[in-house]
Amino acid sequence: MIQISYLSKASSPMSAAQLISLLQQCHANNTARGVTGMLFYGNGTFLQVIEGEATTVDELVGKIARDPRHEDIRILSRKAIEHREHPDWSMGFEQVTAEGLSDVAGLRDFSESDFTPDVLAARKDVVETLMDRFRAPHWDPLVRELDAKDKVLEHLRTALARQRGRASFATLVIESLAEAGRKGPLGEEHQRLCESALKSLRGG
Repeated sequence: MIQISYLSKASSPMSAAQLISLLQQCHANNTARGVTGMLFYGNGTFLQVIEGEATTVDELVGKIARDPRHEDIRILSRKAIEHREHPDWSMGFEQVTAEGLSDVAGLRDFSESDFTPDVLAARKDVVETLMDRFRAPHWDPLVRELDAKDKVLEHLRTALARQRGRASFATLVIESLAEAGRKGPLGEEHQRLCESALKSLRGG
């Protein structure tokens, strides 16, 4: 297996509805391909890590490079892995916001406006800090005898990260409905959006 992480700029700012559509597309396609990973979006910038079989992941990254929604794609790393770091997510998601960044230890000097391909490419420490919050714990044989409370804390950290991803997705749904409501009455397509989003949030 391999893991690829990359940066790209959105060709145009993405609305909440467009992000929901992208995430649902990722979920369906990645589940079918056996691909897992994590996606961050903020300030018109994507930061994504994808993992799975080498041929599949390479083909997927090539497809992303041809996707008109992406510009200025930069590969941060491509490495062989023995274990998935994001095994529970066909595509985990977090929307990068000033409030969210302020909660991350070590990123208090990093702002939402800094979340750009140029800055992130030069700040690998920021990328690692963001990704580390969503990595699954891999217990090395040498540390399997750690105190039980440390394991519990690690599992809680992973569970909280999962809930943050769900909260980000739910926020997108609310933003999408608010955007549509400002333009006129909500229609059947919004009902279908809510039903589809609820299914995704429930893991269906």
